[in-house]
Amino acid sequence: MKCTLCGRKMQPSSIRDRVYYRCEYKKQEAALYPGLDHPRTINLREDIVCRALDAWVARAFAPKRLTATITALSQAGIAASTAQPQTPEQARARQALKECERRLARYQAALDSGADPAVVTQWINGAQRDREAAQKKLDALPSVNRKKEPPLTADQIREIAERLGDIAQRIQAADADTKEPLYDALGITITYDNATRTATVRSRPSLAYRYKECPRGDLNPHAR
Repeated sequence: MKCTLCGRKMQPSSIRDRVYYRCEYKKQEAALYPGLDHPRTINLREDIVCRALDAWVARAFAPKRLTATITALSQAGIAASTAQPQTPEQARARQALKECERRLARYQAALDSGADPAVVTQWINGAQRDREAAQKKLDALPSVNRKKEPPLTADQIREIAERLGDIAQRIQAADADTKEPLYDALGITITYDNATRTATVRSRPSLAYRYKECPRGDLNPHAR
C-alpha cells in the first residue's frame, strides 16, 4: 500500500479494533518533499479495501472470465516492464509538462479562431515559461534505476492460476491473515489517492511464485 502523494509505503496501525493504513507526514518528511501539499495524516481502512479487492479477485478469476483476465495481466506485465520508473516528484514534473502542452494547444486554437493576438501571445508566453520551469525541474531530478523483471507470458500466468485453483472463489470467506499468499502470488500492489479517496489496485503475478508451495491449504477455511 503506497501513498500517491509522497510515494512512501503506508504503515498498518490498529485504531479502535480496526486496522488502518497510515501515511504520517511529519516535519522530517516535509523537509524531503518541499512544496508538497500533504495532510498531516492519511488513514485508509484495511477491511474496506480488502472487501473490494476480494470481490475483484473472485470475479476476475471466475472460470468464464479467466482467459480475459490472463490476457489483461499479460499485457499489463509487458507494459509495466517497459515503463519508465519515476519518483513522485518526477511524476508531478511530467504532469506539469503535459498541462503546459494542453494550455499551448488551447491558446493556439483560440488564436486560430480569431482571439485577440496580443492577449493570446501573453498566455502563450506564460505557458512556455511554465513549461521551461517544469522541464528544468525534471532535468535536475536524479534518475531512477530499477531492476527489471521479465514479464510473465500468458501461459506462465495460467499456470499460476491453475495452481491457485478455486482459492479465488474462497478468498472472501478466509481470514485476513491467511490471504497474504494469494495476494503475493497475484503481485497485488495498491496506491491510495487521498484527494479523490481512490485506491488503485494493480496485479502483476511474479515469476518467483512459481517456485513456492501452492497456498491452497492456508486459504482453505476447512483445511484445518
